[in-house]
Amino acid sequence: MRYPSPIFSVLADKVCARDYIEKTVGSQYLPTRYLVCEQVTMETFETLPGSFAMKANHSAGQVILVADKHRENLQRLAQTANTWLKKDYSRTFREKHYSSIQPRIIFEKALLSNGKPPDDYKFNVFNGETGTPPYIFIQVMQGRFENLTQNLFLEDWSAAPFNRVEKKPSIDPHLAYPPKELPEMLDIAKRLAAPFSYLRVDLYLYDKKIYVGELTFTPAAGEFKLSPPEWDLILGQKFGWPEKLPSA
Repeated sequence: MRYPSPIFSVLADKVCARDYIEKTVGSQYLPTRYLVCEQVTMETFETLPGSFAMKANHSAGQVILVADKHRENLQRLAQTANTWLKKDYSRTFREKHYSSIQPRIIFEKALLSNGKPPDDYKFNVFNGETGTPPYIFIQVMQGRFENLTQNLFLEDWSAAPFNRVEKKPSIDPHLAYPPKELPEMLDIAKRLAAPFSYLRVDLYLYDKKIYVGELTFTPAAGEFKLSPPEWDLILGQKFGWPEKLPSA
């Protein structure tokens, strides 16, 4: 966060990151992109299908999933999107790399089943010294936009030896077993994170397919609190540093 590499800005940009994802693992892991624009008007929605995801490319958390645009207040949606565009997200939590992203709105296919989004699998990949395997822990988040829960697993789907403070775990019995797509998901996350000492790769399982949601270098803006607290230091020691990054 203090001395971000220029490529952090490129890959934190939800528009530009698609090129890196396509070149690294393939376009089949990207949700369909409908439109990218620098201002949203009522005419913008006329070009879109009935269902879509509306996201700001230069921030985190600014996303709205629309199941049926004919039941939405489109004027309010446009106002919300244009308000997002005016916000300098880098000032919110001092994540400097967001300041170099040109604000835009991206519209993509909404991954919805019965109006609800799929579970969110966040792969935290730590790359240490050359020749050593990465250390990975996985956040499984359920109930987004409703009653959000979070469970932590290691690469072999055993329970992680730490938890996030103040995050409620799910009691869903299906979480006792890994998804059958886990090996492919791990491969995707490792390949995308390979050049970096740390990268979080967000994946979704939808309609029997894997999709990459976004790439994150500074989750929770460095305020990720763990229990037991010594795991903050243990994970920090798993960074390979300094890293030799590709140019932006």
